[in-house]
Amino acid sequence: MKTTTTFIERTDSTWEPWCVYWSPSTGDLLVAMYNYRTMTGKVTRYNQSGQLTQTIQYNNTGRGLYSDPLYITENKNGDVVVSDSESRAVVVTERGGRHRFSYTGPPSGSRLWPRGICTDALSHILVCDRYTKTVQMINKDGRFLSHLLTEPQEMGDPCSLSYDVNTHRLWVGSGSRDNNKVCVYRYITRQDALTDEHRPRPDGDTRYTTHRHNNSSTKRK
Repeated sequence: MKTTTTFIERTDSTWEPWCVYWSPSTGDLLVAMYNYRTMTGKVTRYNQSGQLTQTIQYNNTGRGLYSDPLYITENKNGDVVVSDSESRAVVVTERGGRHRFSYTGPPSGSRLWPRGICTDALSHILVCDRYTKTVQMINKDGRFLSHLLTEPQEMGDPCSLSYDVNTHRLWVGSGSRDNNKVCVYRYITRQDALTDEHRPRPDGDTRYTTHRHNNSSTKRK
């Protein structure tokens, strides 16, 4: 018989949980939340007992950091990484909550509409871009490195990401209704991870493709 355990109970109904990430390093749960009344966001941190231990909401000038935090993850250095759809930026804060940088697109000047996000074994940040239909890679300090996927490849509209730290494979989910699949890519080898080096080589990747059996989708911004 299935049971449901309430880990966190909201006390303020104006804030709605938007996305979650469990930290393997601390065991904390990061929850990005959205306020419909103010159209702002925040990140809350809960320990393993479900106690609120931190709220990340403003920068050092008192300005709100988030508008629509749709996806959240954590980097190896403890940075909290948020994909904010409304502000068109990847917002990165330190473990303690201080704003480090906001990435808004590559040096070419093309805009960014971020969706799914993750980090890899080398602390790179990977983000899906709805504008260009690519996956972009930036370093832990916000410098653009490369495009891992481009539109002509088989992943027509990358929407969600997950990095497997054991196999060093990147799982990419498509957001296109007519190209409904999950693709798996390898761009980092175990040796890369051990030596903390990276040489992007998309043309030499080993690719695996798995079509989704369930065609239902959830509409996201």
